[in-house]
Amino acid sequence: MKILYKIENFVAIVFFLFGIAVSLYAVFSRYVLGTSQSWATEIFTMMLVWAIFIGFATALRDDKHVTIDILYDRMGPRMKKVSDIVTLIIGTVFSFFLVWTGINMVMTAFEQGIKTIDVGFPIWMNYLIMPITGILLFIHFVAKIYYSFKGITPETEYEEEEF
Repeated sequence: MKILYKIENFVAIVFFLFGIAVSLYAVFSRYVLGTSQSWATEIFTMMLVWAIFIGFATALRDDKHVTIDILYDRMGPRMKKVSDIVTLIIGTVFSFFLVWTGINMVMTAFEQGIKTIDVGFPIWMNYLIMPITGILLFIHFVAKIYYSFKGITPETEYEEEEF
């Protein structure tokens, strides 16, 4: 899991930074050089979408998703455990749905040969992030279920492995 964490972080950062670099180039090109780069918007959007979708998985992994805990804070320990398990199961089902739907979108776009307007990039490659994110979410939801039943945190498990 440590390797997966590092890969997720690295890929998200690379996509984000590359997207920002393309955006800055487009702004510089338009306002300083006086030329418009229509392809830049397409690339910038794709890079940021990929970074954000991978960010969904890293946010789940690190418990950084926004939560509404007005009811949760008022629950007893047993009800909190039940709520956590139900949430994890629903998340796991959602991630499977994202994989399934994403694969269907990728296959349909691949079969139709659709390409982006400015760059001519195959659109199925843009859609590929959906099943990838679904797989990452699934892995993290299953890991959270595992840790929940084992009564540990990922950090605790890593500390135990090092000894």
